[in-house]
Amino acid sequence: MVEGHGCHRVAAAHRKKLLNLVFAASSPNGRFADGARAIDAKALLDVQVHGKNLFYFFGKARSSPLDFTDVVHIHFGMSGQFRVAAAASEPATKSTTRLRLESSCGTWVAHLSAMTVRHGGEKLYTDAIAKLGPDPLRADAQPELLFARMRKSRKSVGLALMDQSMVAGIGNIYRAEILFKAGVHPEQKCSSIAQPKAEEIWRHSVALLQRGFVTGSILTVDDADAAAMGPPWTRRYVYNHSSCGRCGSDIKSWAMANRTAYACEVCQPLLQLEAEAGAAAVS
Repeated sequence: MVEGHGCHRVAAAHRKKLLNLVFAASSPNGRFADGARAIDAKALLDVQVHGKNLFYFFGKARSSPLDFTDVVHIHFGMSGQFRVAAAASEPATKSTTRLRLESSCGTWVAHLSAMTVRHGGEKLYTDAIAKLGPDPLRADAQPELLFARMRKSRKSVGLALMDQSMVAGIGNIYRAEILFKAGVHPEQKCSSIAQPKAEEIWRHSVALLQRGFVTGSILTVDDADAAAMGPPWTRRYVYNHSSCGRCGSDIKSWAMANRTAYACEVCQPLLQLEAEAGAAAVS
């Protein structure tokens, strides 16, 4: 799965190479034929990312980003790619290539394979982002929306961080590592998490995804911790580990909505709500 930081890296590269160029568009495998015809001979005016969703805006050449006429929504799924190559060394298209773009200046070609490729207008974009939570990598993110949803949610925080309508762009590795750094058990109910701890979870989300964007890898262990713990804990704290590099305790792993959750139950104790604890004492 291409995580949020990876989608932002794709967008940054495409803004640098492809923005404002006019493209000939086609659908080699025929699965995006109508959309390709709609954007053919139009310029790429803007690229936006919200979590794991990319949006490409096309319109007339030399127009402002606000003058777009077409939107292409992309979600890579588990193994999608949007590769750019010099036209002179273009690779062969594959059976999964849903969109091929060739710049009119003859410099670049791009091949897209993805689980979701949709074409539409502005409503496609506004409807899609309305269903998504704040993205820790966006400058306009509103973490208050996440905090408000957590206060009202009966979900565990582990499920909430993987729910793109709660917060956009976090995948399974990031979930495990963010919650370890915050000292929060994945099964902790969202509604039981105090505001300062929710803010800490957000800060770790921003910091780790920013690190992933810069490095291109999911590297979650801080330098000082990596030096102190040593191998095998120099990249990840708990994800795919059997013991905790900080305290030596066993790492618990279990299925959570068909994904594997991880926790050190010493460093991430599961705390009961006072009301739950009181009810248990009475019974």
